[in-house]
Amino acid sequence: MSASAQQNFQEVLQVARNRVQEYLDRADEVIAEIAHTAPSGVSERMGKLVLRKGKKIRSTLLCLLASSGESKPDMERVAHACAGIELLHLASLVHDDIIDETELRRGEQTAHMEWGNKIAVLIGDYILSQAMRCVVDEPARSIPIILSSAADQLIVGEISELDCSGNLNLSYDRYVAVISGKTAALVDACARIGATLAGHSEELVEECGKMGIHYGIAFQIIDDLLDYGFGAKDLDKAKFTDVANGLVTLPLIFFFNQCNADDRKTMENLIAHAVEPHVPQEIVDLMKRYNCFEKAKENALSHLDSAIAISKKLPGSEYMDTLTAFFFSMSDRNN
Repeated sequence: MSASAQQNFQEVLQVARNRVQEYLDRADEVIAEIAHTAPSGVSERMGKLVLRKGKKIRSTLLCLLASSGESKPDMERVAHACAGIELLHLASLVHDDIIDETELRRGEQTAHMEWGNKIAVLIGDYILSQAMRCVVDEPARSIPIILSSAADQLIVGEISELDCSGNLNLSYDRYVAVISGKTAALVDACARIGATLAGHSEELVEECGKMGIHYGIAFQIIDDLLDYGFGAKDLDKAKFTDVANGLVTLPLIFFFNQCNADDRKTMENLIAHAVEPHVPQEIVDLMKRYNCFEKAKENALSHLDSAIAISKKLPGSEYMDTLTAFFFSMSDRNN
């Protein structure tokens, strides 16, 4: 990946959102209406959650690809597809926060902290059901199947991650399989749905799905690096939540694949005490000896290169130029 081609991720994301803003705005309206018309006890809570808007990376990707065809895509079809994706993502966050015992998200109390685990689980379930309803009337019957399949893979990926928790012998292939489900599957769905709405051939739709998987894997690896503070503008913002929760991510996999017996024993002892304030930095210092962070970053860049290569198979347009810049800028992501 050429460093000269890289641009600031947040700036490129904003340009991309601006290009497809009308679709994103309509998707927000669809989601707001779903929350407003939900039964009492659900409506208020769901309404509060949907107001906490994220970066809309997935919906933006969907819209860019939907706009890559010969004609302007149908507003309602794109908006409802985006709403389905956003609600599926929101449902997963509600459930993830319960599993991870996360107290804050986007600066506010998480659902389970505010309403308790039982209510939060059910709110997440309701949001998931509404995500599927968003595309139930979609003329292209493949789209509801793609979205429901993404939900299946996301859930299986989360279960696999929990099964692998604390496994210091986790293999690279198993790690990729886990993140392909818990993160990349939803990006895969966005890419394939967008390409379908653009009217592309089945072959190109499948290629776009592969592009989404590569992008999703790269996204998760970079997220894993940021958890250690690698790549963050402010290193003090490193969360170290993965290692504290027993999650073995790519940098740690690379460490255990290379380290000597003494360093392995030291690392195992540090991980056992990861919740102690001084330990995370000691873990990072030990990993740096083996260039684990740089190797993980190289792996992420390789997946981004694969995504960019596939994107070049799409018809040239201002939307695809934005998509390519979007992929290039991911290596600069710092939050």
